[in-house]
Amino acid sequence: MIIDTCLREVDEPIVTVEMTLRQAEQVRDGLADLLCWHRGFAAANSNRCDDFSPMGVDVARELNIALKRAIEAAIKGD
Repeated sequence: MIIDTCLREVDEPIVTVEMTLRQAEQVRDGLADLLCWHRGFAAANSNRCDDFSPMGVDVARELNIALKRAIEAAIKGD
């Protein structure tokens, strides 16, 4: 999954989640911590079955990227 409104289906509605810039930065940082933890977990678990890896890591990564873009646009005033 790639979170980018340019890749949506024709006439597919856009969803907006409103939060302050500070809240968005906190969510971004929390997702970064979670993804960092997962990277370490995956490295330590490399010789074992992937059944213990949490689901949704790719979506969390894409959401974090989308938040970074939105935060950057908000800071620039776009």
